[in-house]
Amino acid sequence: MLIAIDIGNSTINIGFFTKSGLLVQKMDTHPLLSPAKYSALVNGFIKENYMEKNSEGIIISSVVPGHTKVLQKALKGFTGKEPFIVSCKIRTGLTFNIPNPEKLGSDRIANAAAAYEYYKCPVAAVDFGTATTISIIDKKATYIGGAIMPGICLMNESLAQGTSKLSEVHLKPPISALGNNTVRCIRSGLFYGTAGAIERILNEIEKEADIKLKVVITGGYGGLISKFLKRKHDFSPDLTLEGLRILYKRNSNA
Repeated sequence: MLIAIDIGNSTINIGFFTKSGLLVQKMDTHPLLSPAKYSALVNGFIKENYMEKNSEGIIISSVVPGHTKVLQKALKGFTGKEPFIVSCKIRTGLTFNIPNPEKLGSDRIANAAAAYEYYKCPVAAVDFGTATTISIIDKKATYIGGAIMPGICLMNESLAQGTSKLSEVHLKPPISALGNNTVRCIRSGLFYGTAGAIERILNEIEKEADIKLKVVITGGYGGLISKFLKRKHDFSPDLTLEGLRILYKRNSNA
């Protein structure tokens, strides 16, 4: 069994790759728990799903630095080895044609590695999470850049915090683009606005880079946004975890 951990700003996704497939345990990123508590939660999930505790290895992607060492400590006992940490310096199968690639989020590296591995062509990996990110890989497996914008949850929160009369709404897809009350207007803006922004950005990138992109989407809000995108795309809810699996194999066999 391989354990792949994606520590995001809102959610920690722990993927257990077993002979029978992938099982995913989700937990809130905040508050930060003790190593003993995380270890107990993971042990409980393993027992509930009748998995063998022994793991061949652990790989971690984290965009929350304060959590990384805690999860490392919590799960080291599952293998006796130090968990593997994702960065641009490992064997990714990609080259990075961007300034300061060491500042690139490890989740975006995992998404890019998986997206190119699946399609072997110019591809955009769009992750609808706390932030909405676009990662672009060209036909030579070169990471050439992308875009970042607030995720729909952040937009929802900022409207409530930055205005006098607007409140957060339940993140439910709108029934139409034309809202006839405040809640429906906000939902229209969040969902149609995000989908439209992504499509415009992808169109502009294709013009600037003179490429035609395959599009794969993922992330906690990917399933909600998917039907609002007019552009053809694939939805891969576990793209980041699959990318971590790919990265682990590339580096464990090095």
